[in-house]
Amino acid sequence: MNKFKLSALAVLAATAGMFGAAGSAMADQPLVERLSQLKLNIKMLDNRAADSGVDCARLGADWAACNKVLITLANDGQAITAKDWAIYFHSPRQTLEVGNKQFRITHLTGDLYKLEPTAAFRGFPANQAVEIPIVAEYWQLFKTDFLPRWYATAGDAKPQVLVNTDSEDLDRFVAPFGDDQWKRTKDDNNVLMTPASRFTRNADVQTLPAASLRGQIIPTPMSVQIHAQDIDLGNGVALNLDALDQASAEVVRERFKQLGVASAATGYPIVTEIRPASFSGEMAQSGAYKLTLGEKEARITGFDQSGVFYGLQSILSLIPLNGEKKIAALEASDAPRFAYRGLFLDVARNFHHKDAVLRLLDQMAAYKLNKFHFHLTDDEGWRIEIPGLPELTDVGAQRCHDLSETTCLLPQYGQGPDVYGGFFSRQDYIDILKYAQARHIEVIPEIDMPAHARAAVVSMEARYQKLMAQGKQQEAEAYRLVDPTDTSNTTSVQFFNRQSYLNPCLDSSTRFVDKVMGELVKMHQEAGQPIGTWHFGGDEAKNIRLGPATPT
Repeated sequence: MNKFKLSALAVLAATAGMFGAAGSAMADQPLVERLSQLKLNIKMLDNRAADSGVDCARLGADWAACNKVLITLANDGQAITAKDWAIYFHSPRQTLEVGNKQFRITHLTGDLYKLEPTAAFRGFPANQAVEIPIVAEYWQLFKTDFLPRWYATAGDAKPQVLVNTDSEDLDRFVAPFGDDQWKRTKDDNNVLMTPASRFTRNADVQTLPAASLRGQIIPTPMSVQIHAQDIDLGNGVALNLDALDQASAEVVRERFKQLGVASAATGYPIVTEIRPASFSGEMAQSGAYKLTLGEKEARITGFDQSGVFYGLQSILSLIPLNGEKKIAALEASDAPRFAYRGLFLDVARNFHHKDAVLRLLDQMAAYKLNKFHFHLTDDEGWRIEIPGLPELTDVGAQRCHDLSETTCLLPQYGQGPDVYGGFFSRQDYIDILKYAQARHIEVIPEIDMPAHARAAVVSMEARYQKLMAQGKQQEAEAYRLVDPTDTSNTTSVQFFNRQSYLNPCLDSSTRFVDKVMGELVKMHQEAGQPIGTWHFGGDEAKNIRLGPATPT
């Protein structure tokens, strides 16, 4: 009988342990739901607080510049008296002072802050509003300085976004600015433009008649002569693309098809050839072409394959999207004014999927851009799969409310607590490279370092913790990017701590960089576009808050 009692007690204890966390979450969830119904209102009080007596310098404001903001949380429901909760929000400006002793605001990382009650908290009374004046650094000149999706947490409950902030419509929770609240100083002579004032300013701009666009090529060729007659492509085109490789030729065929011009043996002939000897002077360079659109045929002579491809893009640019498929007869000659004609895309801070990148490359090709600067990593995200280091994308490619940052990075940019992110698989990246190569675009990968590296550092720390728990110390330390003996205080200009930097003194940092670069080199080689330029960022390794010197 005693054995039975002991067994029963053991079962009850185990059951309590299993369901304790879940029970806590269930108990806290109603509180979070009620907090999420609080109505937030943000009002700019004074963007030049120093002029009205605030000692901004004493509060630590850079340039002795600070602003005053009033945060109001209105409770239309039952009173909330619990003290074990927090509301997280995003701000590009540091909070310097909280003017209501019932609350404190703590900076976590980047633009993420936490508002929570102090021991003096008297609750959110039913059907009343609580005001929280704050002083923040610099200025907050526009509604877009206040970010959406504030969210509430309590214990293990699921975080919930404050309902009236869950929108890109900032008017829902940001009060209109006063007439001069957008000025940095009393002598600020900038003019605040509005949709109405922009319309008035541009009222005298005349709309171009459609006829004036006939035969226009972007960018404008070095020389062009437009003739009176038109060429009808309604019966299709007979493409002779022997001057192009198969991949580029297929790009051209597909683009004609998208524009409603079929490939047909009896169609308008378009002939291509490469003859570098026929070019001289400034025309004798990669990408140069000569184009003749005659009554019986079109002929493109390129300095090289890129020249032929650009000549074809010029023809494609003339085809109207709607109506009859007629283009102007003309002669044009062109060559690049700039060897580097680039476009930069940041997919680290806000992710853009593969399809969006491919569409962007199509547009680059149409305008004869040839360098794609691909910003793949930053503090806020790591977006490229690296074989052997899965944590870079398992953790570093995701953002969510995980204070331990073992499953994801903390939220940024007003995204809220839910999982946000994405990354390019190894095959995705190779596909992008091949797509770009077929369009005569060089992909320049950027792995940002030594600063802007927080996604990498946090991911490798999660890797370290996981492997140490498995007893694999040597493997855990191989790519660890944190020096546990470094107690220095650093803050980047985006308000990240020393986890934002690769430590060049660590052998594991060198090993990490070698691994990442090596894997990317392999991807480029496999795609048939070897890396010609490697971009490592190299920007803003700056500490805006000097702390104790790092031990040497």
